Amino acid sequence: MENIVTFEFPMKDLGVDKMHNIPPSALPKFYGLENKDPDTFLFEFEVLSRGYGYCTNSQRLQVFPLTLKGAALR
Repeated sequence: MENIVTFEFPMKDLGVDKMHNIPPSALPKFYGLENKDPDTFLFEFEVLSRGYGYCTNSQRLQVFPLTLKGAALR
């Protein structure tokens, strides 16, 4: 039997305990355009956040506004 890894949204805490600075250029950007899927953006943000050790909502809320651009920011 083959082990298959699946990701659930929201992802469960992976035990990362040290936060690292996320370079602004690494953050996904969301402009609020009709042809862009907000769920895909949020999943990408979740994966990136956890990779840098931002595992709680309060930690992620510190950097989330930096991902919004254009209409989404307004």
